[in-house]
Amino acid sequence: MKMRALLTLIMATAAAYGGTVTGTLQGPSGLPVKNGTLTFTLQQAGLIAGSGSVVPTTASCFTSTDGSVVGMPNPLTLPSTSITYGSGTMAAGIYYVVFTFYNNSSLETLASPELQVQLTGTGSLTISPPATFPANAAGMRVYVGTISGAETAQGNSAGPTGTFVQTSPPQGTGETIPATNTSLCSIAFNDTIIPYSGYNVSLISSSGNAYPGWPQTWQLNGGPSGTVNISNGAPLWNGTVVYPMPLLSQPLNHGPQSISGLINMTGYSILNVGKVGVGTSVPAYGVDVENDFINTNLGYLFIGGAGTIGQCLVSNGTAFVPGSCGSLPTVYYQHLQGGGALRPQEAFANFDGSFNVVDNPGSTRTDIGLSQTGVAAGTYTNANIIVDQYGRIQSASNGAAIPTIQALVINTGICTTGNTAFSTCSINATWASSFANSSYALTCTPSSPSALTLNTIYFSGKTASGFTLNIQNADASGANPISLSEIDCIGMHP
Repeated sequence: MKMRALLTLIMATAAAYGGTVTGTLQGPSGLPVKNGTLTFTLQQAGLIAGSGSVVPTTASCFTSTDGSVVGMPNPLTLPSTSITYGSGTMAAGIYYVVFTFYNNSSLETLASPELQVQLTGTGSLTISPPATFPANAAGMRVYVGTISGAETAQGNSAGPTGTFVQTSPPQGTGETIPATNTSLCSIAFNDTIIPYSGYNVSLISSSGNAYPGWPQTWQLNGGPSGTVNISNGAPLWNGTVVYPMPLLSQPLNHGPQSISGLINMTGYSILNVGKVGVGTSVPAYGVDVENDFINTNLGYLFIGGAGTIGQCLVSNGTAFVPGSCGSLPTVYYQHLQGGGALRPQEAFANFDGSFNVVDNPGSTRTDIGLSQTGVAAGTYTNANIIVDQYGRIQSASNGAAIPTIQALVINTGICTTGNTAFSTCSINATWASSFANSSYALTCTPSSPSALTLNTIYFSGKTASGFTLNIQNADASGANPISLSEIDCIGMHP
């Protein structure tokens, strides 16, 4: 079993009400305050609230080599040793010795400077406590080894006068030298002391010199198990007592207390609360909403209480009680939009004459629908569109196909026939837009109807985009050639 586990864990009286001061102290140069001494002097004598114990007027804490605040100082002197030859079984040789301080909570300091001891024959080694022994140290722990820096724990002494005797070769399997000072700076916090005051705090270096800016006046708050981290800033106090006093875990005679700021529970719960008064000086309502006054007397219901789906709190003139708010458990107050954009929000939504708004008391609702046109459903006579009595199109078809008709006026490039009987000339005509194909009806007429008696017009080579127009001299004598100024053509595609 490890040696630390064998220590008797007897807590000092101060630990029963002491808070903890943690953090790191730095000097004016920004370097850590190594092996310094913090002395806390209470500004006036006091008692621990709720217990009547007298608070020590002074208390001391210390800093380790990294400037961290600790409860016991690191030993700074070499071990004090003496050799007894002929007693014990330590063989002749060179041994290395250091020691630490430990307290009743088995917390330990860093090791002292290392002492080299030489035995010239078989014997034992006695280690005595230093002249200056910490008041809150339970004893001294001794580390011995045959290699410098590799000492292991061999045993403990008890109290400021107890010695340790190493009679056998050092055990190499013991605990190694601690890497940090684990002792805690624990003193009575001001908010547990009656009357409420503060501490005058001084800081002395390892050489006995005061640091600039010290002493300071501190006020430590946080209760019997609180923690103040001075790395976040010193808890400075201006020396003024504020009444009512800060919250105490055990106020004298259970007197009332108050605060003038926020309470941060840092994730902890509030338990065993009686009544809470909101806006009054007299507590009136229990915190348990479901089972206390609010629910049983005012009609509020919460989770485990009565009520059914679809109900919400409505007023009965005296209190808010479960009532109907619709068939769904959630009622939404919707904004109106048009084309995805919000419209002006008014107290009422009005349906114009295109809608029919009718009360339906049997179903306890209001029906809103389109107004009827007065035309019976399906009686509209257009064969291609069928509508209902609300004017809504139910079905539609294209109906008969609409033919494509084009007109072509030819007034340039018209050829002239020869002067022989039945002589013919031809021109090419092109439509402005091509038909789907060449299956269209075509009619061409000269601008002068009397010319029909003298000639004949006919077409050939019809395509979707055009045709060939032929003009023939119908005069048997052939004496008069035919010349036209304009020919009008019409094409119709079904």
